[in-house]
Amino acid sequence: MTTMLVGLVTNAVSDESRWPGWLGWLQEHAWFSFVVLGVTMAGLTALLAGLSETRPPTLPGRPEDGAGPPGAAQVLRSLPRDTAAFTDRAAELERLVGSVRASQERGQGLPVHVIDGMPGVGKTAFAVHAGHLLSERFPDGQLFVNLNGHTPGRTPVQAGEALASLLTAAGVPTQQIPVGDDVGAVTEARASMWRSRLADEE
Repeated sequence: MTTMLVGLVTNAVSDESRWPGWLGWLQEHAWFSFVVLGVTMAGLTALLAGLSETRPPTLPGRPEDGAGPPGAAQVLRSLPRDTAAFTDRAAELERLVGSVRASQERGQGLPVHVIDGMPGVGKTAFAVHAGHLLSERFPDGQLFVNLNGHTPGRTPVQAGEALASLLTAAGVPTQQIPVGDDVGAVTEARASMWRSRLADEE
């Protein structure tokens, strides 16, 4: 409709030939085309504005449950890329993977596994490799937080900061994550929120 009106306005101003029928009247009163065009454009603008207010856009990864303000997207696949040439540590790897599989098959709670060793011996590579091997057993997500325990030039990540990263990855809007001057209280509040978030996923 808008394209047609624009064409009529242009021809009414520039064409010297006589248009047939009611178009001849429109040719003699070119100003009317401008009025119709303006009214049409104003109506379309109002209509589009009304549609955009009726249904706000949904961010990727955010379910439309109406809970909490928008702005958080879930990032539940944050494992770094697996190494293409993982060698050695076969016994430790089998013990870790076997422990997880056995606990799941028995319906028991998963034990916490701690990987210990000197800086640079491959603890992170081992953990990431094990995470990829077990990823199919955890389809709801696999999260990775780099604590920078021995990263040159980087300050180790504190517990409260790590919890904030996990909550954000799980889809909690930033403005809902507890903050404050009391580091201990904030950390405990974030830990409680994280436990509640995990309980909701069960």
